[in-house]
Amino acid sequence: MEAVLVSSLEEVLENVKQFNKDLQNETDIVQQLTQFKHWYYISDLQAFGPSKYIGYKDMNTDKYARGKGKTGIDTEKVLKQWFVKLPKESIRSQELMRELEKLLEQYGKKVRSNAVIHVLKREGG
Repeated sequence: MEAVLVSSLEEVLENVKQFNKDLQNETDIVQQLTQFKHWYYISDLQAFGPSKYIGYKDMNTDKYARGKGKTGIDTEKVLKQWFVKLPKESIRSQELMRELEKLLEQYGKKVRSNAVIHVLKREGG
């Protein structure tokens, strides 16, 4: 089954909610937390989601299938219409990185050293 990219911000928000549900339910996605490089933060939800997961329509852990047949390059392209990447040295980026580290620590995982955080453009970084 071909993975279809999201076409609206609403779909992205739903995926972020689903990703966090999948985490709380300790699905297979937990094992993959250290693999994600591009993290997206939605302040309205106070939640993160990785690009390769939230960039495809109606995503869940089973559909994600450990990223099989999915590429971050495609999701990055579609997500950048709504999001902006924070400079690593910015205060906001560092604050959010600490939040993300705390989240992953709950599952005994660490954030990749080259991870980056994106926020909605309307939040302006």
